[in-house]
Amino acid sequence: MEPKAIDPDDFRHSQHKNWDSAAVGWNEWREFNDRADRHISERLVELAGVWPGSRVLDVAAGYGEPALTAARKAGPEGSVVATDISAEMLAFGRERAAAAGLDNVEFVESGASSLDFPQASFDAAVSRWGIIFEPEAEAAAGRIRGFLKPGARMAIASWGEPDQVPFLSIPMRTTMERLNLPPTGMPGPLSRPTPAALGGLLEGGGFSKIAVEQDEVTFEFDSPTHFTAYIRAIAAPIRAMIALHAGEAQEEAWDAITRAAAEAGGGSGPLSFSNVVLLASGTAT
Repeated sequence: MEPKAIDPDDFRHSQHKNWDSAAVGWNEWREFNDRADRHISERLVELAGVWPGSRVLDVAAGYGEPALTAARKAGPEGSVVATDISAEMLAFGRERAAAAGLDNVEFVESGASSLDFPQASFDAAVSRWGIIFEPEAEAAAGRIRGFLKPGARMAIASWGEPDQVPFLSIPMRTTMERLNLPPTGMPGPLSRPTPAALGGLLEGGGFSKIAVEQDEVTFEFDSPTHFTAYIRAIAAPIRAMIALHAGEAQEEAWDAITRAAAEAGGGSGPLSFSNVVLLASGTAT
């Protein structure tokens, strides 16, 4: 079955609601996430060429990453503008920045497609698992390129192929099979899974000197139940699919995810999922 075409505005509206609803979960699991993926934020900041004094744009910053990592690198002489479609996610970003003593971060509610800044006003741009959710991502990348000074770089991250990203593909596949859902064709965490697809996003936005590299994020859980609690808290696309079904069907789907995780992890004890991450960078001209 062919996925049906999506309306970009309708999709962004649903994304706004989905990420607002997942914001509390992201905040509750922030330390768990930071331990697992801090190195991805650090590498994106490095690939984007952020230095002390840099002015940095973070697109779809969520609860504040890699914006806070960039703010530490840019230092008091630099600054970061963290943008996101979800006001609730940004609210937690503000709290995290305040707790970290970072006063060089500004939080702006905006989707990637509607960002509006002066031309050539940023020294670098980053987006960690963010711009890949934008239904017109190449156009958004072109818009962002205009905000960058000539020669500045943008660095973005995506997850790899589904079989390389078990922490997402297991619950996603289980949910679709359990609820008999067809492919949606919608942008999401697994929709830019190859170097060509991720690098093509920047190329389509007019960036040059594009480079793509691979890294890994490992999540360790106490049990399959712990894994499902995590997915239930933070995975906005999966939460949204399950929420469309009433009553017992929802709990049955979550229970099926727990069983699938146990099968993949070899039992009811601790489990570890290693996941491929792609990082692409390009130069604004």
